[in-house]
Amino acid sequence: MGERLTLEEAGRFHGHLGPYLTLGYLAGDFAVNVLKPETEIDLEARVRVRPQRPYTCFVDGVQCSSRCTLGKLNIDVSEGSGIEVEFLNTRTGNSLRLRVRDETLSAIQSASDLRTAVEWILARSIEELFEVSSHIYETRSEDPLDH
Repeated sequence: MGERLTLEEAGRFHGHLGPYLTLGYLAGDFAVNVLKPETEIDLEARVRVRPQRPYTCFVDGVQCSSRCTLGKLNIDVSEGSGIEVEFLNTRTGNSLRLRVRDETLSAIQSASDLRTAVEWILARSIEELFEVSSHIYETRSEDPLDH
């Protein structure tokens, strides 16, 4: 799929490295690793988030790591009560849904500063940060001997 931005580069793109950007980045990175898109247009993202900062910073993280961007129209952002994203590999039909856990939001909102919140996030597993669900279809390779 080509080279993607690092978390540090995403921070420069966004303006700073904050916890919501980091969560979005990790969600997109996880989706790319699980869904394995072959090109930058094989993956679509649907983000549902509160329409205010800092929650919307999550969207920049998703764009930087997944290459689902507003410019390519393969990301859709709508209003939600929490923070969640669903990724779809349009080539395979496989999908992945990640919802930021309430405990994650509480922890980062009570952190003393942005750096502490980001360090806390980076020390956790995806499953600790997000509720994860997926729909993965087995892809069978065509074996000429099967015919």
